[in-house]
Amino acid sequence: MRALRQLRAGLFFLLRKLMFVWVRTRVLPKPIDELALPSDQHVVYVLDIRGISNALVVEQVCQKMGLPRPLAAGDEPGGLPTIVYLREMRGWVSRRIDPRLPAGLDQLIDHVDAGSGPDVVIVPVSIFWGRSPDKEKSSLKVLFSDSWSVVGRFRKALTILLHGRTTLVQFSKPAVLSQILAEGLTRDRAIRKLSRVLRVHFRRRREATIGPDLSHRRNLVEELLATPAVREEIANQAAANDWSHEKARARARKYAKEIAADYSYPVIRLMDIFLSWLWNKLYRGIEFRHFELLQEVSTDNEVIYVPCHRSHMDYLLLSYLLYHRGLVPPHIAAGVNLNIPIVGSILRRCGAFFIRRSFKGNRLYAKVFDAYLRRNIARGVSIEYFIEGTRSRTGRLLDHKGGLLAMTVQSYLQDQQRPVVFVPLHIGYEKLAEGRSYLRELGGKPKKRESLGGIVRAARILRNDLGRVHVNVGQPIHLNDMLDDVSPDWRERDYSGDDKPKFVKQLVEDLGRSILYRINGAAAVTPVNLLAVSLLATAKQAMTEADLVRQIDLMLSLLRAVPYSELVTLPEMDGAQIVKYGEELGVIQRRTHQLGDVIALEGTDAILMTYFRNNILHLLALPSMIACCFLDNKIMLRSQIIRLCKLAFPFVERELSISLSDDAFASQINGMIGHLVDHGLLLEDDDGEALRRPPSKSFQAVQLSVLAQSLLQTIERYYLVLAVMLKHGSGTLPQRELERECQLVAERMSMLHELSAPEFFDRRLFAGFIEHLKSIDFVELDDERRIVFDDRIQAVEQDARMVLSDQIRHSILQVTHA
Repeated sequence: MRALRQLRAGLFFLLRKLMFVWVRTRVLPKPIDELALPSDQHVVYVLDIRGISNALVVEQVCQKMGLPRPLAAGDEPGGLPTIVYLREMRGWVSRRIDPRLPAGLDQLIDHVDAGSGPDVVIVPVSIFWGRSPDKEKSSLKVLFSDSWSVVGRFRKALTILLHGRTTLVQFSKPAVLSQILAEGLTRDRAIRKLSRVLRVHFRRRREATIGPDLSHRRNLVEELLATPAVREEIANQAAANDWSHEKARARARKYAKEIAADYSYPVIRLMDIFLSWLWNKLYRGIEFRHFELLQEVSTDNEVIYVPCHRSHMDYLLLSYLLYHRGLVPPHIAAGVNLNIPIVGSILRRCGAFFIRRSFKGNRLYAKVFDAYLRRNIARGVSIEYFIEGTRSRTGRLLDHKGGLLAMTVQSYLQDQQRPVVFVPLHIGYEKLAEGRSYLRELGGKPKKRESLGGIVRAARILRNDLGRVHVNVGQPIHLNDMLDDVSPDWRERDYSGDDKPKFVKQLVEDLGRSILYRINGAAAVTPVNLLAVSLLATAKQAMTEADLVRQIDLMLSLLRAVPYSELVTLPEMDGAQIVKYGEELGVIQRRTHQLGDVIALEGTDAILMTYFRNNILHLLALPSMIACCFLDNKIMLRSQIIRLCKLAFPFVERELSISLSDDAFASQINGMIGHLVDHGLLLEDDDGEALRRPPSKSFQAVQLSVLAQSLLQTIERYYLVLAVMLKHGSGTLPQRELERECQLVAERMSMLHELSAPEFFDRRLFAGFIEHLKSIDFVELDDERRIVFDDRIQAVEQDARMVLSDQIRHSILQVTHA
């Protein structure tokens, strides 16, 4: 028997050496030390399906990584197993799953029940042949990569031959067996429970890595048409429009085909090859930070990715990054305008499902889409959509649209199979592929319709250097927690009908705001952002190099000393390095001079840079508000500064999607004042209450003035609205007319004073400010929908005078009363 064991060990050793002449593995997690396997407990590796190749892979990886080796440790007779297979295969010709319970689990459970030795630690290990995305380059290989189907020996041999060098090995977190079996179950029930828990784990790990089993996708449309809600609406449409049942059903089938994705593993893998080439042509690199937050929720929850929407690149970029981190690319809600010839078909096979801008007046379409979304959520398909509804043309987060959020909430309430988690993501570019088209649209030209010809013409961007891309994962939002907040008894209610519960409206509003807050809470500050904030604060968009370097170093110091959020990331450069980087990227120009070089923005670059300034405006809002207090005041009391900032903050908070509690606001405002004092931008009297601005000729005075400019145009816009309201008086202007007049006045001011900020006269920002005035009862609408207000508006306008200079106020009043 001993000779047989030695022969077996020698054979395995030889096979392993031969196999790893060819096979190469990529191991997750990185670093492997995250597993933290205990040295005083018995480690058992659990694999999904028995196979010599899988066992040899685990043995090789464990040896390389310094982990306990399963094959080397399991040779002693009567010893505990060190490797367990959840599923065995039967048959030599027709391979099939053996339905019997896994061998070895009973021995482990008996050992734990006896309590006579070390505890047992179970480590599930998932192996994917052909799921190492950084090396797949062949269209033939993708046909033999891992899927949900059970394969025979010949196909497995081909898979190893084709994909042996691109093998992904994922170790899951270890679990102590005694803790799993702590319920005092009988031996048979304990074995069944453990095997069921492991089966669910491997299924979810496979779903997270390669996606749900899509083998029956050809039946998707018929499944949607068979749902009770769609069947009922088909009958309603047939009766209401005097159609035959077949005609109404055919229309529903057409909608289902228009909507549904047609996910294809081969196309996903081929797109990875193309995108790897594309990103290398366009970008200097892609930074993906805080992935661990996503990893924690990716296997046991229904994940909804909710990134900000800055560019058409967003769709492709996130799927690419997730694929390279071992997660399946999500199904993505795309506007039906992207369903154009060739491109639409490719996007559909990459997981895009197409959605119309509005469902209004088309109940059948709404029912079909709702059934499709509900089906995907129930099956654990990760989904991505943009709650802003469209790409931001100004660099600010747009207000959220509640449609898809409400559908997601309603779908979960009606089928609570897996907890839903929303994962916010901040995407920051250093240059935009669509930058020039955004400029045209902000200048008043209509948005061009997406077309195949337009995509071909866009190929010219391949000549550009677009810098780096930064993607930060925000703090996930658990839907169950938000439901508990708005309706503690939500689990006991019945949601089988079509009527939405009353709390859903408030929940969707809170959820949308929370997502925007957490996107901004994970902002990536780039060198281009800091250059934009600094240079746009000057009259000619130019600064001496020394002043620019000092200003950037000041902002970096502020952001580090009083951080907005622990998830905000900053560049690992100082001011001088950032200026050099901006020159290399071509976003700034150097004008040489004997007294010192000047750094400037030239031409339309100045307008385009407002986009990148606005990306991080929320991070500098508080120091900028403090600095604004000293534009027209030499000295102010600390209490006055805090009162004025508290007055303005609710409006700034909503517009810039800032989330600070009262305690956090107090801490941040005092921290910022203290840091400005430390840097000499404010001078503190002996009692610490009075604060003065530095001498006007000092560089600190210049820094304070530049810092104030970040938020000054926002405060000017607020004052403009108040001025227009006070000019016309209460109860005279309808809301839409007030918005329109404010926009016209802002446009005129921009022309007269050469303001290089198109969002200064963005009507949506005026509308948002007026809506917020309504929400806090500063104004209201009368029966004829005219704006009505009282003397409090006059008081707010008086406070604004303390912040704005006489010159600015007179300019606004002059244009307003023209």
